[in-house]
Amino acid sequence: MDQLANLKLFLDIADDSEDALLELYLKKARRFVINYCEINENEIPDNLLGVIEDIAVFKYRLKGVEATKAETRGGISESYYDKLPDDIKLELDSFKTPYITAGG
Repeated sequence: MDQLANLKLFLDIADDSEDALLELYLKKARRFVINYCEINENEIPDNLLGVIEDIAVFKYRLKGVEATKAETRGGISESYYDKLPDDIKLELDSFKTPYITAGG
């Protein structure tokens, strides 16, 4: 199953109406992972493909509330994460290229 199909499964999207947007989220997530982990496009390990999907799902779910921290409607308060969840960051950190310093 390709990444787009996985995303649609996670998000319970059955048709193709969101495909272009989902592809954009995947592309941006892929670029983020490449930059964060300081790896080349062709060096993305298979284990990071799921992380790319997780980031794309997370960002998709933020759609429309990107600048909102919290809101209240009818007595119900909702808070939104504006940063990647810790489990995603920990997974990314395990693939990040370590810096080697002189004398260390």
